[in-house]
Amino acid sequence: MTIKNIIVHQLEHNAEASTLTTTPAEHSLLPTPALEAMLDELQQTYNKKQDKRYGQFTEAEGEHFPHWLEQYLSGSLEFTHFTCKALDALKASLDQAGALGGGYVLFADYQQGMSRHLLLCMLSNHISVTVTKDLNITDCSYLDTGRMSLACRINITEWQGNPSGTRYLSFVRPRGGRRLSDVFQQAIGCSETSGSKEETDTLITAVQEYCKEAPSEERKVVKRQVYDYCQNKLDEGQDVSLSELTGHLSEAGPDDFARFVNTRDYDMTLPMTPERRTLTRLVRYTGRSKGLNLSFDAELLGSQIRYDQENDQLVITDIPEKLREQLKQS
Repeated sequence: MTIKNIIVHQLEHNAEASTLTTTPAEHSLLPTPALEAMLDELQQTYNKKQDKRYGQFTEAEGEHFPHWLEQYLSGSLEFTHFTCKALDALKASLDQAGALGGGYVLFADYQQGMSRHLLLCMLSNHISVTVTKDLNITDCSYLDTGRMSLACRINITEWQGNPSGTRYLSFVRPRGGRRLSDVFQQAIGCSETSGSKEETDTLITAVQEYCKEAPSEERKVVKRQVYDYCQNKLDEGQDVSLSELTGHLSEAGPDDFARFVNTRDYDMTLPMTPERRTLTRLVRYTGRSKGLNLSFDAELLGSQIRYDQENDQLVITDIPEKLREQLKQS
């Protein structure tokens, strides 16, 4: 990872005016190993976020975030000025929505692999304790890089290469839900095109349909291969490619799964970034009803766990020891 520019501004809650007050930084920060480590941690936090949304810039007239970003990339707007304009737009949107929590707003322009990205995220300080050199315990403040209340990442390389694309921009849905999500979209001038959960649902449906005519044991292998491939891509912060995924799945031919997907009416956007939690449906069976919660690895079905479809029953053998002890004491 190579940092091109990075800066941190502040948004503070003004209790008297019931608005946010901006405290912009005067200049960008000098990249250091510590900053690179922090940005790498932020990247990992962002990659692990569930249910990210994807979108594209809207074609609004006049000055707005995409326009300022274009000016910055062309060299006609300095990075600090670009981020200050974006900070004011974010403040105005948050004020309008009555979201007055405040925090620190970080902008980072960096190169990772073959792609250039812009990360925009809001972070907050947390208070903890530490031990001083003279062995006293005192309060200390730290930037919580493990949480992001608002965050957006733009793949600049993809945007410049394909301005009509629908996935070069991603953002996390904040805790406030849809309302704050709309506010954030307004501030950065984008519209939502898809979500990781919906895309993952479609991928799982396609894999399950693909496996239907295969023997039971082969189905498990294929689903595990899809799961492992997607998890590895998520860990690396990379998108899932249909051509690469296809190469992992079948000995029938290098284009077997891709051909299956392309010849059926799947509304699947690839490359994609699947959601980890939803992916577990490929390798685990889960279900709950009133007073009952079941979850087990798919590999156990047919061996330790058997499904009697005719009587709608699950037969479990080799019950876990702790559960067995509880049952004996009941």
